[in-house]
Amino acid sequence: MRLLLAYHNPSREMTPAPPVGMAYVATAAAAAGHEVAFVDLAGERRPASALALALAAHRPEVVGFSVRNIDNVIRQRTERELDAQRELIATVRAWGPARIVVGGPAVSLLGARALVRLDADFAVLGEGEETVPELLAALAAARSPAEVPGIAWRDGETLRTTPPRRLAAFGASGLENWVDWRPYERRGHTWPIQTKRGCPLGCTYCSYPLLEGAAVRRRDPVEVVDEIERVARRWRPRTFEIIDSVLNEPRDHLLALCRELARRRLGVGLTAMGVSPRHTDEELFAALREAGFRSLMISPESASDPVLAAMRKGFAREDLVRTARLARDSGLACCWFFLLGAPGESRETVEETLSFVEQELASPRFLTIVFTGVRLLPGTALTRAEQAAGRLAPDHDFSEPTFYLSPDLDEAWALQRVNRTIARLPNVVHSAEGTASSWQRLLERTALALGLRPPVWRLYPRYLALPPIAYLRRRFPDVGAPV
Repeated sequence: MRLLLAYHNPSREMTPAPPVGMAYVATAAAAAGHEVAFVDLAGERRPASALALALAAHRPEVVGFSVRNIDNVIRQRTERELDAQRELIATVRAWGPARIVVGGPAVSLLGARALVRLDADFAVLGEGEETVPELLAALAAARSPAEVPGIAWRDGETLRTTPPRRLAAFGASGLENWVDWRPYERRGHTWPIQTKRGCPLGCTYCSYPLLEGAAVRRRDPVEVVDEIERVARRWRPRTFEIIDSVLNEPRDHLLALCRELARRRLGVGLTAMGVSPRHTDEELFAALREAGFRSLMISPESASDPVLAAMRKGFAREDLVRTARLARDSGLACCWFFLLGAPGESRETVEETLSFVEQELASPRFLTIVFTGVRLLPGTALTRAEQAAGRLAPDHDFSEPTFYLSPDLDEAWALQRVNRTIARLPNVVHSAEGTASSWQRLLERTALALGLRPPVWRLYPRYLALPPIAYLRRRFPDVGAPV
């Protein structure tokens, strides 16, 4: 069948991710013999117009959309991202009779409800590399979609689903064959590389185990580095980013990857998301440096033992103190994430967390981002507990922004306490401070013009410490409770 895949990411928080998930699907559908076209709307000022041109050029029988986010997960400044996707789908409906398929993390979490919310014909639930080609084959043969695992569809007025599936193994995304990297490079993006899927940690609020499963499926580190080398020859990205849900779980897989990267000496820049303070030591950080990593994202969420235990993070405050010391000594730039308001959170536990930030994360190489309020997502342990307690309906619509905030925590006080931390330590920001402003865009453009490697967040701590900027943020704090 003729398939047009349309990628649009309306997020304005930090740097939106390139379409690695959709590239996996495009590569698999093309390998199955379908005629695949790819339209990248991420940088378009008028995405609906660009989509209309692609529809006229390719005349697809099926149009697929990847939906990454339900919203921006910021309680005090929520932005609904599904609306932008629905507008693009309306463009397809107005154009002609093509079937519309939606997938991606947001769709997998929402399930069949995504069909109604987005006005789509089919939803891919879970990994799509096998599901999409099989769905296309069923549509081409006019067979019932009920025989295809991992989808939701409309049967008259009824929404039906089949159980999702996970691949036993996976390889390279093939992203280099589907996107023009030059616009991404100009905007300071990092090239995404996935080395494993699955998360065994079971944090109460997190959706990764729902999306990828708890069992870890690893790629051969040699194959991963082959992919990096191949992409580096073709597009020369300034930085590659390992996008595994938890970089150092399991630890031996990361060390094997680091050894292969160090052996090959490709000269590429590397960064990563999702470092867990569990199992960190000098050997691990030395291996990261030797492999070519220059920055990391670390997501402890709290520095209070009772809250860490309630969130089932799998580590304690002492692990976080050790990791902070190791990160300082390593010289790596680190972006730290903290999430206030989880079960058991109180003034005392917030003080523990923010005092840790003030005492341990003052390095000019560190940027700390604080969120207040936990986004509730369908199927997580925290959401199930709220439903069991009767505080959330069993059929609650999670396409609407829904947050948990500990009843023992006063939100206004917590935000004022974050403002005091920002006044003391300018390399701390709160997610509700606002979208990227003109000065941030200027900083990013300047950094990229000078040839500095992404991610650009590495430059924020020193910029935020400049006396005029620090003074303005102290004098006019921009973090307040929602009206």
